Amino acid sequence: MTPFDPWALLAMLLSFYPAVSVAALTRARAERPEYFAGGRLGGSKGEKLYLPDGRVWDLIFAAGGPPSGMRWQVLDVTDDPGGPGDGFELEPGPLSPLDEALVTFPPGAFAFESFVAGELAALDGADGVLHQAGETIVAFDGAAHLEGSYDGLITPALAAHVDMRAALDQDNPIDELEAAENAGGVPAVAGAQYDDDPPTDIAEPDPGSPPSGGGDPGDPGQPQV
Repeated sequence: MTPFDPWALLAMLLSFYPAVSVAALTRARAERPEYFAGGRLGGSKGEKLYLPDGRVWDLIFAAGGPPSGMRWQVLDVTDDPGGPGDGFELEPGPLSPLDEALVTFPPGAFAFESFVAGELAALDGADGVLHQAGETIVAFDGAAHLEGSYDGLITPALAAHVDMRAALDQDNPIDELEAAENAGGVPAVAGAQYDDDPPTDIAEPDPGSPPSGGGDPGDPGQPQV
């Protein structure tokens, strides 16, 4: 059996169990029993270590207080193992102490695992369906369909576009205008002379001058006597 070393026990608790609690002390006792030298945990709150040689060590300061006030300690309380007491000491009863080597979990700790197991059980037989769907995806040759549609639709359109551009590049607007002039009834080609005679100017009488000479007596242009 490993001799008890209080300094080694305190260093181990500070290094591997930063959160101070009775549960963490129980876990340390189960995971690293060599530091406890064969002793057992006990006391009113489970914070004391009882060694086989009769010595008692208090391992948690203010074990009954709030978590923020607790800290690890290795204090020899052999002469006063019970301490002053807080009025809530346990009385002897029919229940036997639990084995500290056993790690117990609260009820419902494995609820998540049970839920996952139930959901996986509902998927039983789905591997075949997933495999068949994967084979369908692998067998689908979408690239071949896309290439065929490109050859059947896009390629002819591109060829027609190239031919149309070539025909437009070969067209000469002057040739079209000369052909229209030769057909008659169309204005002459740009740059030709205008051969028609201009219209004759016709003088208009001045509306403010009365007409000269005689005339009919009823002519409004003559004064009446």
